[in-house]
Amino acid sequence: MNWKVCFTWMLILTVIFSLGGMWSASAQAETSSEMVTLTEGTNIAAAASPEGDELILDIQGVFWKLPLEGGKGERITDNFDDPAFPDWSPDGERVAYQSYKDGNYHIWSMNPDGSDKQKLTSGSYDYREPAYSPDGDKIAFASDREGNYDIWVLDLETDEINQWTSSPEEEYQPTWSPDGEEIAFVKGNSIEAVDADGNRRTLAEEENSVSAPSWSPDGEKVAYHSQGSLMIDGENVTGEEDVFPFSVEWLSEDHIIYTGDGKIKERHLHENDSETIPFEVNIEVEKTNYQAKERDFDSKEPQQVQGIVAPKLSPNGEQVAFVALNDLWLWDIGEEEPRALTDDSYLEVSPTWSPDGEKIAYSSDKQGTEDLYILDLKSGEEERLTSISGAEVFADWSPDGNRIAFQDQDGATYTVDVETKEVEEVIEPLTQPGPPAWGPDSETIALAAMNTFSDRFREGRNQILTADVETGTKNYSEPLPAEPFKSLSNRGNSGPVWSPNGEYMAYVVESQLYVASVDENGEIEGDPQLITEEIAESPSWGGDSNTLLYLAKGGEFKLASVDEGEVETLDFNMKWQPEQPSGQTVIHAGKLWDGTGSELQEDVDIIVEGNRIAGIEPHQDNRNGNVIDASDLTVMPGLWDAHIHKQEQNPMLGSRQGQQLLSFGITSTMSMGDFAYRSVEDSEAIRSGSRLAPRYFYTSELLEGSRVYYASMRPTTSEEALNRELERAESFDVDLLKTYVRMQNDHQAQVIDFAHDLGVPAFSHYFYPSMAYGQDGTSHISATQRGFSRTVSPDRIAYDDVIELAGASGMSVTSTLFLFDSDSTLAYYPELFASDPRLETLYTPWQYEEIKKEFENSSTDYSESIAKDVAILKDIMDAGGVVLAGTDTPLVDVGVPLHLNLKAMTEYGITNAEALRTSTYYPAQKMGVLEDLGTVEEGKLADLVFVDGNPLEDITDAANVEMVMKNGELHTMEEILEPYASDEKEQDDMQVSDIKDLLHKYQKDGAFKNDGVARSLEAKLDNAARFEKKEETEKVVKHMNNFAKLLENHRNSGFVSEEAYRSLKDKAESLVEDLQ
Repeated sequence: MNWKVCFTWMLILTVIFSLGGMWSASAQAETSSEMVTLTEGTNIAAAASPEGDELILDIQGVFWKLPLEGGKGERITDNFDDPAFPDWSPDGERVAYQSYKDGNYHIWSMNPDGSDKQKLTSGSYDYREPAYSPDGDKIAFASDREGNYDIWVLDLETDEINQWTSSPEEEYQPTWSPDGEEIAFVKGNSIEAVDADGNRRTLAEEENSVSAPSWSPDGEKVAYHSQGSLMIDGENVTGEEDVFPFSVEWLSEDHIIYTGDGKIKERHLHENDSETIPFEVNIEVEKTNYQAKERDFDSKEPQQVQGIVAPKLSPNGEQVAFVALNDLWLWDIGEEEPRALTDDSYLEVSPTWSPDGEKIAYSSDKQGTEDLYILDLKSGEEERLTSISGAEVFADWSPDGNRIAFQDQDGATYTVDVETKEVEEVIEPLTQPGPPAWGPDSETIALAAMNTFSDRFREGRNQILTADVETGTKNYSEPLPAEPFKSLSNRGNSGPVWSPNGEYMAYVVESQLYVASVDENGEIEGDPQLITEEIAESPSWGGDSNTLLYLAKGGEFKLASVDEGEVETLDFNMKWQPEQPSGQTVIHAGKLWDGTGSELQEDVDIIVEGNRIAGIEPHQDNRNGNVIDASDLTVMPGLWDAHIHKQEQNPMLGSRQGQQLLSFGITSTMSMGDFAYRSVEDSEAIRSGSRLAPRYFYTSELLEGSRVYYASMRPTTSEEALNRELERAESFDVDLLKTYVRMQNDHQAQVIDFAHDLGVPAFSHYFYPSMAYGQDGTSHISATQRGFSRTVSPDRIAYDDVIELAGASGMSVTSTLFLFDSDSTLAYYPELFASDPRLETLYTPWQYEEIKKEFENSSTDYSESIAKDVAILKDIMDAGGVVLAGTDTPLVDVGVPLHLNLKAMTEYGITNAEALRTSTYYPAQKMGVLEDLGTVEEGKLADLVFVDGNPLEDITDAANVEMVMKNGELHTMEEILEPYASDEKEQDDMQVSDIKDLLHKYQKDGAFKNDGVARSLEAKLDNAARFEKKEETEKVVKHMNNFAKLLENHRNSGFVSEEAYRSLKDKAESLVEDLQ
């Protein structure tokens, strides 16, 4: 090669590599670290060596070794081990512990210096709480490998595992008797012991829960924990100390080591006081500064619709019905654009085709709550099919055309007869089940349901549940029989869906589409077939039982031929355009809190141009433009709820959820995990002006490990599966990522790095070591964990480890104060139930009944539990940490709980201004949008709340919302309430209503075992009411008699109080007598 050419190429390559290096450096997040010295710990554990000269200390999920007399700890585990429950071997040569290192709990052992780590158990079950036998030859542990937690023993010589208990109750936390003949363990509220032959005896029993037993060296006494106290033979030996829930270490019959009050403690039982063993450990925290993703809040450019929800292929395979941009649409495949079937402000949910393809059933809240409607596609005529007081959603039309299956807000599954409109409950309420799918015989329904491992922990797997609606027979099946611990990808749009000919089921596992051959009962036969390697979801069959429609990454429609194995990409074009206001608006504010300090400005004009604040000036009369008179109001930044799961209940609540939030001044929300396509649809509908709701900073589903609980979780069992979920999340252009409690630490670190590469924050339930990977926030100070909390003690105290680490790391903590019953601050807002129309107008009937109960049980009395929770938040703030206000809506009420959080903060020590900043300035800062939101300043987006009163003096005034401006558009309270303000919705004028009113009264008073009992009775009354309207007396009598029979059955089963039974029975008999 010519040397000049060679030199030229070398120069070009050098420039390219240099530019590439520059690009990489700019794209990478900058990190810095800080060393934090800890001398206190929250829920720390200590294990003493057999010689009594050393301790293994567990603090924040890291093991440290230190002398028994205390001192500086030597770290012996890393940030990925996630160890707990250390136990020394009798010879002092090994330490056994449980570890979540690989995505399930297993028993490990290591040398006391942390070297030579060995995994002793394997598989996809959990193995916890190891305890060496006195001879060192065996390790006892608890495991859920037989369906609930039992005590097992591992022989270290033979690797043989033997089961010592097999009770249907949960049995765990084993400890050996000194002679090695028995194992003590926890069972309910008692400590029991069992020998190798299965002989059992009770060692201790308490009224409250117990934990962490340990035998004294002579075998005469048993120590355990109950209600935050250390008990020995039933006697509290630690008084008012905040004792941590771990086994004590017996140094002698009289001398014990335990942990509590943030310290390692030792106590001689004949003395009244304990002594502290001092320790010091150094933990490094990482601060990550990454370039936040660019958001164009001012764009007017058309964009491709990505938020496609519940697409259903027509029986002839030529059309697709789906929900997008707040309406129901129909697309003729091959045509350029779809056409709208609805055009309103209400929420349409889950279309389903009639078997002949001539009609579509769907849900809408246009008459108040989500009801079923049938639309005739040829004539355009529409019929309302249901009018129950609850929600009727996720419809699926039976193959024989006679019935439609649906679900309500509590997860019960029903059928409704298309002709008679008779409603029947066919599957009892489940934990967030997937939508129902009929089998070919129109007698069996399949759906996604969680199958738990044990009652001790709530997580399980997403499996296929089939139910015979006539006999009630149910069966769970693994979607991949050869890999039984894998789950359906969620319980929303991952199937199963049954082919029309009944020979196949389609479903999604770890974001990949499978088809399985099934028998007439839905049992899988043979190995399921992987249809495509690409990311796929929302499968839907054509009438030929060969064609499958599904959504690929980014909302792309695909058609797959199951027989031929071919996949076709459909040319789909649908645009949406951001709605942006224009012109000038002048707001004359009597008072302004701009979010930057603790003082109000008075008598100012806020000048808004389009969607942004152009200036803030002293008030002048006769300004040009549209003038809003807020001279008697206080204007402040729009509020944020930094912790919601909006899509969990959005289909049930309907479009009103957005109005509920706005009516309480919330103009921005942060999703902490939601169904991705619903989230994108919601965001596009809001930004296009099709739906009235706060800004929605969304994410995809919660990223999870091998076990799940909530329907909107994406389970992963490998790094490959996790990578697919991250690729999927990136395609949705998410605003943040959140992991949940069963994700192993190295995968969590991978998610955090990925989020920062996207320019978005990462959140989880965890504290440390998550912050060591650069996690941006935890959505609770303490909530669901894999085992126990490392942030809050039994006495609800966070010690200096939590406070100092939170302050040093910059990781935010979201308040998420669960304020129920007497701990609720709802009692401070009596006007909500007096003259305020927001709750009664915007809340669904079941929401309103629930919040009324909460109000009746709430109090303004001092609450120790709230005071302690707020004290943690205040300590974190005082240490330089960041607190965000969030609620976990809609797991709690919507809208109101944010104000309850703010009131709790100010009632127990946080200033009004700082409390308000947790819901304005700090969320905007955490989301990287402080240049646009969070305060009222020139150049920022005009997101404002107009309130009556002064929240800096009385925080409850922040709930006195009169108007809201979001993105420069003003919404009066009348406008927000208007869609639901009229009670002139189509309501049947029923004489049966007297009985329904009485039923609701008893439901409110708790006369039924659960709401499902009341709903089943109400369904019978609804059937009677329909025929009453038609004046078909015989059928009314028939259904009232059915009501009476069901009522008696519930009473005989103990599901109805005697008073409610007799009163309702008398009413029903009286009505029947009148009719006859």
